[in-house]
Amino acid sequence: MFKSPEQTPLVSTKSIIVALALAIIGIVLIVLGNAIDLKYWKIDFGSNIAGVGALFLVIGILQWFFDRYVRSAFFAEVREEILGSTQAAQSGICGFYEDSKSVNFTEYFISSTDLTIGVNYSGKLIDNCIKLLAERTRKGNKTTIITIKTGGYAQKFIEADYSHANVEDGLRKIDDIVNSLDSERKLIQIKRVSTVLRYSFVHFDSRIWIVFGTNGPGRRAVPGFYVSKRTPWHSHFEEDIRLLLERVE
Repeated sequence: MFKSPEQTPLVSTKSIIVALALAIIGIVLIVLGNAIDLKYWKIDFGSNIAGVGALFLVIGILQWFFDRYVRSAFFAEVREEILGSTQAAQSGICGFYEDSKSVNFTEYFISSTDLTIGVNYSGKLIDNCIKLLAERTRKGNKTTIITIKTGGYAQKFIEADYSHANVEDGLRKIDDIVNSLDSERKLIQIKRVSTVLRYSFVHFDSRIWIVFGTNGPGRRAVPGFYVSKRTPWHSHFEEDIRLLLERVE
């Protein structure tokens, strides 16, 4: 466990000794400077020595104040920043977009051998990537698209919870896009599930793109993020997507 200097007795003791030593030296120099009455070339050595002593005294007091009241808060903040950044990186998040619609999939769409896309019913993500899907199909790479089932529980739930949702139109649009790219469905497959997807995703070879849904009503920009392979987040989502595929009807 990381221990900041204010938690270490040895460091704390040394800090007190340093502050006390500075203060004592300052007091001694002040007394000595006031006791000396020596001027040479218009230089008042006594005043200068006293001034240096006052400086040491002020530094000693500031050192004690820092150690007593500031050091703990300072290192706590530094520790929080360091550990927070480290834990976030270790979790697997390797890319973040404040607006998920602004992401550019080009590199990963083209390079991934197998690709799995998961959406509830909206065809926007697929429509935005239609050129990339066409390129994948041309190269003979397989793509799987998971959506909810028409007329199932998931559709009823979404339409009841979101009055603006037009599930059938969205699913029909996805079918139309896929038919225009691969009418025989040899390289692009659509698989249906009866459960509501808790998040939209694109599963590439080396990472997964995640966009969570919203609880509140209305449309607004939703953040999205990538998780990289061999990390806790990636393992979680990869297993969750595998279990989702087992529910395909």
